[in-house]
Amino acid sequence: MSTDHRLTDRLHNYWTLLRKEAPMPEFAQFNMSAISDLWQQCILFTVQPATGGSPQSVSFYMIGEKVKSFYGADMSGRTMYPSMKHFQGASIVRRMDEVIAKPQMIQDEGQFVNERSKVVKYRSCLLPFGKGGRVTHILTGLSWREF
Repeated sequence: MSTDHRLTDRLHNYWTLLRKEAPMPEFAQFNMSAISDLWQQCILFTVQPATGGSPQSVSFYMIGEKVKSFYGADMSGRTMYPSMKHFQGASIVRRMDEVIAKPQMIQDEGQFVNERSKVVKYRSCLLPFGKGGRVTHILTGLSWREF
């Protein structure tokens, strides 16, 4: 079994344990120390609801060290819209709308060419957290290789 697969499986198992029978766990239940060995490959996003004609957005809240190297910068605090197409790792954010609309785990994999002209193959999982049926946070696990 590959390490990549374990990352998504273990995050999914943690999320399922927290949510029990609910569609998604509340963010108050999230405990980073429970996934400390995986955290370096995770991103925690906050979700801002759509307001006054502006689309729903997500902001990078916390980012594991390995993911910071993937983006080439600390993205903490930066806001992204799932419709944005042209930034490093846009393919990971593009499915956020699906998770927000229907709170369930989504696994994704694919590839893109990074700014160093290397092909990056990735596997990710998006796990919603929220309250009252509204997604407030999305935990993303990410593994990748450059070729």
